[in-house]
Amino acid sequence: MAKTNGNVLGDQSGKIGKVVGRVVDGIQMYSAYSKGGKNPRTPKQVAHRTRFALAVAMGKALKGALKVGLRNEASRRRLQSEFTVFVHESMKHISYDAERGVAEADYGNIMVADGWVPPVVFGSPTVAEPLRVTVPYSSQEQAGAYDGDGVYVVVYAPEAGQSVMGMGRRADTSVGVSVPPAWAGATVQVWGFVRTEVEAPTPVEAYGLLLKPWECSRSVYLGGLRIEN
Repeated sequence: MAKTNGNVLGDQSGKIGKVVGRVVDGIQMYSAYSKGGKNPRTPKQVAHRTRFALAVAMGKALKGALKVGLRNEASRRRLQSEFTVFVHESMKHISYDAERGVAEADYGNIMVADGWVPPVVFGSPTVAEPLRVTVPYSSQEQAGAYDGDGVYVVVYAPEAGQSVMGMGRRADTSVGVSVPPAWAGATVQVWGFVRTEVEAPTPVEAYGLLLKPWECSRSVYLGGLRIEN
């Protein structure tokens, strides 16, 4: 923007070629002209917007899980929240089907938790009881793993735009979580991860690392299944 205190041509206002003139407190000012109201909808822009919208919707639905699983990862990234980390990473694994005009997530690569804590070996999720998802798992002794570590299972219902999360302990053998009755008949997506329960930074000599509170394992995609009532 340019301005002048004197103008031999007199005060000028409105569009003048590619600039806009106006007088503010007796000072002649100029700024670049903008048509405004632009909303480009090229195929590439439509694809990006649709993919981004899905990433945002998923992030909102998984918000509770992300605050646990991505808390430390977000702290390692300057000025980012768990939500922004999720959206940024998920965009890499969301595609756009131009023929149908829809975005699709590759759930196998969607990350709801990250970190270096030793994971457990998850089995396949089942609906052993009505409206309750159960996931078996096993663990072994290894550096940085403690019996009291939290083992989490996250169940996400895309159609409902919601998620629920259950927690067990590394010393257990399974973790379950009940889902809302409205999910009956829906297909859900399931992930599992582990979070340390240490209360203070703890050296792990075997790795030469410092285990910090809230550190997690990277999430593991456990598959999709239909909820039976």
